[in-house]
Amino acid sequence: MEKRIALIGTGGTIAGQGASDTDLTGYTAGVLGLDEILASVPGTEPYGPYTYIQFSNIESSDITVKHWLDLSKLVQQLVDQDDIGGVVITHGTDSMEETAYFLNLTVHTDKPIVVTGSMRPAGAISADGPINLLQAIQVARTPETAGKGVVVVLNGYIDGARDVSKCNTTNVATFDSPLVGHLGIVQDGIAHYYKASTRCHTKDSEFDVRDLKELPRVVLLTCYGGMDDMVPMSVVATNPDGLILTGLGHGTIPQNVRQITQNTKFPTVRASRTGSGMVSAVPQDTLAGYLVSDTLSPQKARILLMLGLTKTKNLKKLQQFFYKY
Repeated sequence: MEKRIALIGTGGTIAGQGASDTDLTGYTAGVLGLDEILASVPGTEPYGPYTYIQFSNIESSDITVKHWLDLSKLVQQLVDQDDIGGVVITHGTDSMEETAYFLNLTVHTDKPIVVTGSMRPAGAISADGPINLLQAIQVARTPETAGKGVVVVLNGYIDGARDVSKCNTTNVATFDSPLVGHLGIVQDGIAHYYKASTRCHTKDSEFDVRDLKELPRVVLLTCYGGMDDMVPMSVVATNPDGLILTGLGHGTIPQNVRQITQNTKFPTVRASRTGSGMVSAVPQDTLAGYLVSDTLSPQKARILLMLGLTKTKNLKKLQQFFYKY
């Protein structure tokens, strides 16, 4: 018998409804259940059988660390079952890249895990949810998806969880991997791959959250021209477990901010607000005690630092995580 695909609904625009068919921005997310979404998607039956789980029904902007922990544990329980062939998760697009990367680091499996959603609510003119969900299921059923880590599927493209970003506020082509490009495309019901991530993920990850109820508190601080001292002082005063400094350009930190955030009691990582490229170590980092994010976006650097701190507080070991994952 064909193994089942587990479909997990978390909410988002794909589960949203607007006041009219032309309401593309003022809709309410997280209204429809997973069964209602599936009813609008023709052509899914040949890719079954399925099992359905309504994990939540929220806007992804409201996702919390607890949601990530609970979702990771749920996905792990599912992929550990012999009769589950893969997992497809419907999710809001705003924090989709973060959820995908968290699962990429914490679920240990070779089985396909596919995250999808939509930019337009159900019932809207040219709604993209149905085709995205169908293609996500097709990707999960493509044998070559096994071992690729968590992937994000929207608008006919397949992106790896580590490198994908939402790059446009409303366009259906919003998801891209600016530095490395798409992993592949979905065509004629099949996932076609042309690339694969070289960084550790899923079955090769050393991070395990199955027994954790919370994670270290890591915060983001975005730098900008003319930044005054009060902002970084206020953040440092909260004494987080870790700090991601979103710097300008090559992760450049203004001098006044550097004076406040250097050599703190908690690990501090330089990242960049540019959206693409590598932040590499410079001599000043040693003096300031900064780590660097490599090519991770600030929001994903936060996730990796949270998980890294469950293993060690040693700065050299933490830095190695950024080169490994």
